[in-house]
Amino acid sequence: MGHTWFLQADHARVVTLELAEFPYVVAISLAELGRADEALPLLRELEHKIPTRLPDFIVAARTLLEGQKAESIAAVGRIVSSDFRDPEGLFYLSRHLAHLHELGPALDLFERVVDSGFFCFPAMARDPWLDSLRRKPAFTRLLSRAEVRHQEALVAFDRLGGDKVLGIVPSPE
Repeated sequence: MGHTWFLQADHARVVTLELAEFPYVVAISLAELGRADEALPLLRELEHKIPTRLPDFIVAARTLLEGQKAESIAAVGRIVSSDFRDPEGLFYLSRHLAHLHELGPALDLFERVVDSGFFCFPAMARDPWLDSLRRKPAFTRLLSRAEVRHQEALVAFDRLGGDKVLGIVPSPE
């Protein structure tokens, strides 16, 4: 649920999660709530304990919160140039780069995200971290493509009875 809440910009709910389990989204949510100072010591501690690529997500968040733009961009670059392929995680990094006004790399990564099958249009349409991209024609085209794919997914979900499969709709009595 943490990632869903993050995409819904429900930062108050995200920060109820364990930072160790969701370090990037919890840290960014704490910052969005004006509580970055709470995240920094925990991120510094986790940075050296977590295996795989997660440390670079932690470094990206920590250095962003500390105002170390170059270091934050470098951490994102290490993830993007690795074999990491999760489109939702790459979306976080695209918005991260856009927030740091790295518009070219942010757009390139956003295109990769949409082409890889992540097109959560509602989050993309309202995310303030993407505002630096909104006047770019390439972003407008990509956002439109994401909206079309999102709508197609909604139609398929309805056609296949996804609400019943997930138990969203109460059964008729």
